Amino acid sequence: MADQYRKVRASKLRLKGQSTRSERKKSGKKRKLAEDMNTASRENMRHGKWWIVNALEEVRGRVLLETAHNGRYVMALDTGGFTVGPAHGEDEGPEVTEMFSVVKISETRLALKSGFGKYVSVTSAGELIGRAEAVAQRETWEPIFQDGMVAFQSVNQRYLVASKDGDLVVASIEVVPEAKFRMRCFGSREQKKERAEDDEEEFEQDARGFEVGYVQFRHDV
Repeated sequence: MADQYRKVRASKLRLKGQSTRSERKKSGKKRKLAEDMNTASRENMRHGKWWIVNALEEVRGRVLLETAHNGRYVMALDTGGFTVGPAHGEDEGPEVTEMFSVVKISETRLALKSGFGKYVSVTSAGELIGRAEAVAQRETWEPIFQDGMVAFQSVNQRYLVASKDGDLVVASIEVVPEAKFRMRCFGSREQKKERAEDDEEEFEQDARGFEVGYVQFRHDV
C-alpha cells in the first residue's frame, strides 16, 4: 500500500483565489502590454503625429530635431543662430521655428532649411548658423541613423552636439550622448504623390543652387 501511495504524483495545494504560474505569467504580459500602451499614448500626446524617422528615405516634408537627452526640439532664432527650445506640454504642438525642411542632396547627405527660409551651415569655427540662401558644401550633412536615433556629421567630420544648457555646436569627433537626436516627421508614413512631386521640384531647384554655391565655396577657400 505504501508503494502505491509513492506512485501517486503529489500536487501542490491551491488555495481559493490563488493564481497559478501560468496565470501569473499571462497577467505579467498583460501588465507589460498596458504599460507599453500607456507609454505610447503619452508619446503620441506629447509629439502628436510627429513620428520617429529611422532612415533618410523615410523623410517626408518638414521634420523636428528632438534632443535625445531632454526631449526638446532644436529651435531656429531670427538672429541666424540656434538653441534648444523650451519643453512643451502634452497638449502643445511644436513651434514653427522648431520645424525644418529637408532637401536630399544624395542618398546619404541632406540639407536643412529653417522656418526662416535659410539653410543650416557650419562655420570653420564649428558654429551652427542658419543664414545661407543656397546650398554649398558647408550646408550638407550626413545623417547616421541607429536604434531610432540620428547623429549629424558635417563637412568638417565633426558631429552636431546639443549641450544641456541649450547650446548647439559642431565639435565632437565621435557620437557622444549629446550628439544623438530623434528626427520626427509629420503625418502619414506613406509618401503622397503630390508630396513626392513637390519634393522633387524643390530638390531640382536646390540642386542648381548647390552647384552655384559649391563653386563659390571653392573659390572662397
